[in-house]
Amino acid sequence: MISRTVRYTATLPSNYLDELKELASKKIIPSVNFAINEALVEYLKNRKAAQYEEAMKEAGSDKAFLARTMKCAEEFNAIDDGVTGSW
Repeated sequence: MISRTVRYTATLPSNYLDELKELASKKIIPSVNFAINEALVEYLKNRKAAQYEEAMKEAGSDKAFLARTMKCAEEFNAIDDGVTGSW
């Protein structure tokens, strides 16, 4: 999903910027901005995955959640058993 862009000032080590500028000058990356954006996309994806994993760990120790999940699975199995033929 592409959203509107905003200008934001951030600080980073100068050697990182120098390396990004060098990659851009050698046409290895389209631009410094592109690389920073790609890094942020990857970082956010990883953080969201870590949050999801933590939530699943918590859910796995929640007895009420597990009971509801098992009940739903049993209900789906009963429905599946009633289906005959092929699609």
